[in-house]
Amino acid sequence: MLHIEKTYSSFEREEFLEYFSEKGTDLGEGRFSGKGWEVAVGQEFKRMVGAFPFKAIKLDIWLEEEISEDFLEDLRRSFLRGGG
Repeated sequence: MLHIEKTYSSFEREEFLEYFSEKGTDLGEGRFSGKGWEVAVGQEFKRMVGAFPFKAIKLDIWLEEEISEDFLEDLRRSFLRGGG
């Protein structure tokens, strides 16, 4: 299994909890699993970008290699945000 750490800024922890609860089984304490994957949703923390603080969330993701590309692409698309 692959282990990947991803950090997302400007999202609420609740958004990830809802997303993964719809995708798989809630194991409690921010952990979810499905066929070929498991995710641990960390607590929100402050991440500085220059002089500006942003909320951030760290995800620990374990994936079977066969599904990793599709899983990560779906996650990326689900949490895209435009700005400008």
